[in-house]
Amino acid sequence: MPELNNQPIEAAAADEEKTVAAPEQAPAEPELTPEEEQEMLAHSKYLEMALASGILPMETRYSQINHPYRKVPIAYRSFTYLNSIVSGVVPPEKYSYASDATELGIRLSKYNVVSAMRAVRKMEAAGRKIEFITARCSPSLALETDVYEWMRALMAENNFDEPDKICLEFPQSLLYENAEQVKLSILGLKLLKVRTMVSGCGADDCPVANLIDLPVDLVLLAPRLTQMLSSRVKNRVVLQFIQFLRALPTDIVADGVLNDEQIATLSRSDCFGYIPASNYSGNVTHGRLRMTLDEATSQKEEET
Repeated sequence: MPELNNQPIEAAAADEEKTVAAPEQAPAEPELTPEEEQEMLAHSKYLEMALASGILPMETRYSQINHPYRKVPIAYRSFTYLNSIVSGVVPPEKYSYASDATELGIRLSKYNVVSAMRAVRKMEAAGRKIEFITARCSPSLALETDVYEWMRALMAENNFDEPDKICLEFPQSLLYENAEQVKLSILGLKLLKVRTMVSGCGADDCPVANLIDLPVDLVLLAPRLTQMLSSRVKNRVVLQFIQFLRALPTDIVADGVLNDEQIATLSRSDCFGYIPASNYSGNVTHGRLRMTLDEATSQKEEET
């Protein structure tokens, strides 16, 4: 197995003998044009105004996480869309990075967690048995907040007593933060039996070695990494990376599965689940990539 330092997995797959220096710090910002940066800041400002006013023009959508062997939905990943009167429907990818850098990120994290609690209740009322629903959270939550008390109080306020049905999803930028503080926060959530997940693993700016001391429950593979499973050259390195993650131990969800061969590979690797790509071309019938809660709740196992 190639050495797992802080290099992107794609670089290792391209040249297993080449040593790549680990980045010393997280990128200051994503590569955006000035126009894209201004647009992201505008979306974040609109979200801040909405939360302050109490008028929440937001909608949560859900992507199913399927079991790779049974091929049925066993969990859901949530996405909070912003309905802007100026820009229309704005996906979280357009504003999350900007909001993470401010106090707004923690407020939005609270909104996402409460939404996940309500979704769990609705699915259970409909007879759906699921493992969990994710709620995207800002890395600031793990750094600036007593997460144990924050989450305990939130469950009490909402009379929610199924902590294992909630999975707090943190972006890969969490891996660049104060390692000791982040670890303490994750351990506090474990005491509450709340699950945690780091997304975007295997992306160019993800320091995978930093996962070794971070006791998260799940890792979400970046779509670019998942799609390498179809490469005869890169497949072996991706599978070794999955074995590395399984040994930590952590469960793996593969994002962006393209075909049934990749699903079979994930099943043989004992992965927890997968999320289909929008251009998936296999024989499994999936729901829409990002569904409304009603659509997700009405999914039946025999339809997938």
